[in-house]
Amino acid sequence: MTPGAARRPGWDACSGPVRGRGILEIPGMRLGHAGELTDARLTGITTVLPPPGSTIGVDVRGGGPATRETDVIAPGTHSYGADAIVLTGGSAFGLGAVSGVVDTLAEAGLGFPAPGLADTVIPLVPAAAIYDLGRGDGSLAPPQPDEGTQATRAALSGRTGEVRGSIGAGTGARSGFQTLRGGLGSFAVRLPSGTTVAALVAANSLGTIGTPSGGLWLDPLLRSVGLDLPTVHGLPAAPSPGSGSSAKNTTIAIIATDARLDPAQTTRMASGAHAGISRAVQPSHTLFDGDTVFGIATGAQDLPTNRDAATRELVMISAAAADALSLAILDAHASATPVDGAWGQPPTLSEIAPDFSSEFTAL
Repeated sequence: MTPGAARRPGWDACSGPVRGRGILEIPGMRLGHAGELTDARLTGITTVLPPPGSTIGVDVRGGGPATRETDVIAPGTHSYGADAIVLTGGSAFGLGAVSGVVDTLAEAGLGFPAPGLADTVIPLVPAAAIYDLGRGDGSLAPPQPDEGTQATRAALSGRTGEVRGSIGAGTGARSGFQTLRGGLGSFAVRLPSGTTVAALVAANSLGTIGTPSGGLWLDPLLRSVGLDLPTVHGLPAAPSPGSGSSAKNTTIAIIATDARLDPAQTTRMASGAHAGISRAVQPSHTLFDGDTVFGIATGAQDLPTNRDAATRELVMISAAAADALSLAILDAHASATPVDGAWGQPPTLSEIAPDFSSEFTAL
């Protein structure tokens, strides 16, 4: 937060947006990545392990989702939760890599006890995929089960994983009708109550983060939260209709909070976060996007006992989820790794707006 900058009503000196460690600002969260960033293959997979006992939710809004086991975490199911949540590249092919995640968790003894089978567990692993097929040498090379295993072992190791850049599920991400490199991004928001809400996103939208004039759709949000950053100019314009632009996209995200929420409230948090996509990217939730947001509530912070106060806190959590996801989408673009021009990839935000990206990533 820029010293002396305006803050949103209700925020004090200890609350507001925090880039920091992103989703790892939520105690107990673990994650790991695998994939490849080469001129031949740009794709990857990210495994996120919520703390035991977390409640889980999901809201799928895009017109072309590639998902796995989202029904089993909907309110009204048995509410076991999830042993991991996976974000992956490779579209429907990439969902096959989740088998490596499941097998690795089962070997570690993590999963739902299998009725009638002693010492057997069934890991529940909801997942969503972005479309990044062919981003490299044009061949079909989605994430594989062994990469799912690698990402999961990294998460299980307890070592702090990276939360942003051209890694994991964000390795091959693009946005704006394939005109700009996306990536993996993460941002947190602290509420005055002490509750933290954080987002992790693979930003791969059909829509663009840039306005027709080349600025950012998120400029009003950045000003409202007191982030005084250099102006962005010259973002690529979206191609005109019928130009042949490839519609191969999706924004997938995880919203986590340390608040104690039930499955319905966790799902509502995920639902509210979709506003963060709409604010950062236009158009969003199109027929060609599979926009999916998972929710995780770890339960470390109780809601107020007073019903009115608890309701207000839930509203603030939902609003913070949208802010965190908007900022995480911008973070994904600012953190993308530039590559050699010979790779034939679009530019990154840091190449177009180096001053902005430098100050944003230094937050």
